[in-house]
Amino acid sequence: MKGYQLVSEAIKSCQMGMVFCVRSGGGGHNNVTSRTGYALRIAAFYGALFLYIGVYLPFFPVFLAGRGLSEAQIGIVMALPLVARIVATPMMTWLADRTGNAGRILAVYAWGVLVTTAVYLVCRDFATMAIVTVANAVFLNPMMPITEALALRGARLYALDYGRMRLAGSATFIAGNLVGGAVIAAYSSAAAVWLMIASAIAMVVCGFLLPATRGDGEGARMPMNLVATFRDAATPFNVLVLGGFALLMASHNLFYVFGTINWSRQGIGSEMAGVLWSVGVVAEICLFAFSGAAAARLGIRGLVLAACTAGLVRWSMMAFDPPLALLFPLQALHGLTFGALHLAAMGFLSDRSGAGSANSLQGLYFTITGVASSLVNLAAGPIYAQLGASGFLVMAVLVACGGALVLTALARGRPASTP
Repeated sequence: MKGYQLVSEAIKSCQMGMVFCVRSGGGGHNNVTSRTGYALRIAAFYGALFLYIGVYLPFFPVFLAGRGLSEAQIGIVMALPLVARIVATPMMTWLADRTGNAGRILAVYAWGVLVTTAVYLVCRDFATMAIVTVANAVFLNPMMPITEALALRGARLYALDYGRMRLAGSATFIAGNLVGGAVIAAYSSAAAVWLMIASAIAMVVCGFLLPATRGDGEGARMPMNLVATFRDAATPFNVLVLGGFALLMASHNLFYVFGTINWSRQGIGSEMAGVLWSVGVVAEICLFAFSGAAAARLGIRGLVLAACTAGLVRWSMMAFDPPLALLFPLQALHGLTFGALHLAAMGFLSDRSGAGSANSLQGLYFTITGVASSLVNLAAGPIYAQLGASGFLVMAVLVACGGALVLTALARGRPASTP
């Protein structure tokens, strides 16, 4: 396999995503250079991070299957990053608050992702795959909440559109889906790791371009110690709402682990699987492009209700192995099952975060989602082995439970503001 060519292809895809970021980034009337520069740097890092995830989510399980791992072993390996999220992410995100310079912390974590991803090239058995996956997750997991906190900081300080910065990541996620599917079809499942390495290189580069936050109004206040910071963040109201969000997010995990594999059993190849994954993200992009208007019109509760309705339809239909023609509109519902839900969660977190604790509150959310998602991933192997596609009905039950928890907590707690 020509690994260098695969790396080059992925880097070109990331560059395309960054050009997209430049064209869709924020502008402004005052401090145009500062605002635009901040937006473009955050968007570029989103692009590199999501290029990695765009290969990892649909094709890393395929890589594991190519290495001879069983369905149960694949489920365990895919659950390990979520377990690592529970243990390590609170400390890793707290460090970003403690240092007051989240951008530099992200650059360091990007190096950790690059090194651990490269080790996959020499892994051949379940035990080594599991160990390397945990090490990789320690660095990869905190990158998303810290990046989200930086984006929300830009929305507060510069009145930037969060959705448009985040949209850049969705665009390169599609690139990862399409390039990953095409390259794996042309070479082998091992190509997924080469594409992940290329994406990690892009993350390292973009990490060093992130804006510094030390010394500004929000970064000047140092947080308390680790335990005190998370004790203050983990109020009963926060935990109830974030727990509901976590269940809704976790409802995607059976699809994340076995979606591509299930399509393969239906006779759908990796290239078409990449297209189907990208359809969901295109719908997500469309929502993020108009996130301000959608949030203002629906509010947090309306966004959650839309996500729950779409989730019940999507997973109930997926349980019956629908034909290819029906998979396209079902995948488009990802714009609501994930996109609308994500906007609601970010709106809630922005409303609840204070100076010096934004990364830690994001870390709490990612920790709670890690608990829910790891349990679903651990159960995914047995569920899929016993039920096959019918296991998606279990995900529909999770949607109903998560939606009820969020909406009930918001109704009884303090009013939720517009994201």
